[in-house]
Amino acid sequence: MAEQTKRIDFLIKQLEDEDWVVREDAAELLAEVGDPRAVEHLIKALEDDDYHVREAAVLALATFDSKEAIDPLIKLLDDEKSGVRYGSALALSILGDKRAIKPLEKATEDENKMVKKAANMALSEIKNRT
Repeated sequence: MAEQTKRIDFLIKQLEDEDWVVREDAAELLAEVGDPRAVEHLIKALEDDDYHVREAAVLALATFDSKEAIDPLIKLLDDEKSGVRYGSALALSILGDKRAIKPLEKATEDENKMVKKAANMALSEIKNRT
């Protein structure tokens, strides 16, 4: 268990590395490890300057059943990068929280067809659960 804690702490620290590739890898690995202590740090990574890191953090958060991630993920439906918006819609689909319905409805009109498709799928998924 101590080894696991060290590994998580190391990956969390890597989320602040100056190299975006290191930060992106850390987010992806935190998803694989699946330790809930990573959630707050992944939420913080949603504000990273590099879109690759934001995208990795969005998808990583989809692996956690975290209600705290819903509002930050909703916010990223308006990200400048379509990959981040797409990942956010997918993550919201997986998390299935009703708070995402209205923002996802707006995202069905996104300029990017993949974002539109993901938003429609997410809406369908969330509505089927309720």
